[in-house]
Amino acid sequence: MKQLMIKNGTVYTDGTFKRARVIVHKGLVEQIILPKTEVDESNFLKVVDASDSYVLPGFIDSHVHFNDPGREEWEGFYSGSRAAAAGGTTTVFDMPLNSSPSVTNTHILEMKKKHVSSRSWIHYGLWGGITAANVGDEEELKGMKEAGIVGFKAFLSDSGIGDFEKISKDQLKEAMIKAKKLHAILALHAEDQDLIEHYTSQLLMDKRTDRQAFLNSRPPSAELAAITDALKKVEQTKVSVHFVHVSSPHSIELINQYKENGFDVSVEVCPHYLLFDEQDFLNVGPLLKCAPPLRSRDMVEELWKCVERGWVDIIGTDHSPCPIQMKSEGDQNIWKAWGGIQGIQFGFQFFLQEAMKRGFSIEKLVPLLTSNVAKRFGLSEKKGDIQAGYDADLTIVKMNRQWSVNKSNTYTRHPYSPYEKLEATSKIMATVVSGDVIYENDQFIERTKEPMDVSAFSGFS
Repeated sequence: MKQLMIKNGTVYTDGTFKRARVIVHKGLVEQIILPKTEVDESNFLKVVDASDSYVLPGFIDSHVHFNDPGREEWEGFYSGSRAAAAGGTTTVFDMPLNSSPSVTNTHILEMKKKHVSSRSWIHYGLWGGITAANVGDEEELKGMKEAGIVGFKAFLSDSGIGDFEKISKDQLKEAMIKAKKLHAILALHAEDQDLIEHYTSQLLMDKRTDRQAFLNSRPPSAELAAITDALKKVEQTKVSVHFVHVSSPHSIELINQYKENGFDVSVEVCPHYLLFDEQDFLNVGPLLKCAPPLRSRDMVEELWKCVERGWVDIIGTDHSPCPIQMKSEGDQNIWKAWGGIQGIQFGFQFFLQEAMKRGFSIEKLVPLLTSNVAKRFGLSEKKGDIQAGYDADLTIVKMNRQWSVNKSNTYTRHPYSPYEKLEATSKIMATVVSGDVIYENDQFIERTKEPMDVSAFSGFS
């Protein structure tokens, strides 16, 4: 018998939508057939009715922090990957921090691979870290690359994690040279630490502990300065760089200029920078604290224009969870709150619904969550589209379905979410991983196959 048939859906394939059935066998898409073709449903182990829904390639989130191993009390791969599945995501790339220890050598990487392999509900890849402590150790970096990583991640400002030290401006060039030599992509958290320290010291001298103080400590100019410096070094080293969670349209415009001049640079924007603004942060508080911070409403509108112009390559959640107590500690003193937003379950669907309200075609949006990610990280021969021979990683989403986000339907370890404040008009109806329906109609279904570590297969382009 065949593994699965999805019927009555509007299927995204090769950049367009068509009414079709998707036939899945042995974990792969076998056929996409037109509705008029006769099919005997009794020949399938499972049939899913996708009436009034889009059938999309499974979302790929290239930026999550599942904090596993070592900080499972913050999230963990089990709860994080289940929440991802409920949000339509079928593959995640987990950052080298905030697991403990951070992934900065081959031994820790191998330990993490072994640890998460039995805990994830979905496919995953792992990033390796470049820090001040290991940037000079070419053999260790080479070892991580050969063991299988998505790429390297580095911070240009303090990471907030003790064993993941930021790299200096001089070390950034060294990191780029080594990443280039290893044919690895370098992902950068780009904020200028000198500027942050300058503004923060003044605010602390004035005994500022309010929410506006945090916004003032990390202005858009700090991001732009770091990105400007990094791009100059890209010009010198010709390395491939992926700028994560870019929050300023001015930064994106500059990166796009380098793209147009032939440099291999890409931009990730997170849903929260498009859905919330600094006034939301001032109203809501620590729940929306992140770095870089949320920006002004005018800048949010300019970010949407960057999406419209095609300057944004990838939407990634930067899911960075923590126990709620680590947020509430900042109610009276914003500096004490953990900086990170839980986005893995709801970020993509709220991004889609908001973009479509703004008049974007869904054809323009889907690649930002699927094929663009697969192409950038070398997975496009098997993931990011629905075609015969591709992995059967699929998401079924209904765009006109009103419902409410609440604690009972939030599946992260700590079920709080800033998305509770928004009106939900899109709904993930089912998620398929390697042909297994693992989430359907708000219920999880035990997977029959182990998900893949895609790190070994990824090779950026």
